[in-house]
Amino acid sequence: MPTPALLDLTRAQEFALEADQLRELVATFEESLAQEMAAIQAGIHSQDALKVEHALHALKGFMPLFSVDALSQAMSDLYQTSRQQPLSVTAPAFTALVPSLEQLLVEVRTCLGAL
Repeated sequence: MPTPALLDLTRAQEFALEADQLRELVATFEESLAQEMAAIQAGIHSQDALKVEHALHALKGFMPLFSVDALSQAMSDLYQTSRQQPLSVTAPAFTALVPSLEQLLVEVRTCLGAL
């Protein structure tokens, strides 16, 4: 059974009035998603809770435009947890989301190739 898609451009399309604008939005998201995932992983490795929190905040902000509601909500919940719990709680919760985030990144890159 195929894995359900995590990329949902419905909201992004509401902002982008033309195909070029949508491509630009998706390209920006692809770059940000890759950067913030790397920043979170580096922050976890160096035990820098503030770095992790800032990167989660950035992800939380743009996920609703580009992902299905369940993943967007999971990211929002993780950001809230990161503000209230130690990194030892946030790190495994983020690690559990990594496969979904990596799948989303693949979907975004595939979508960019088609735009």
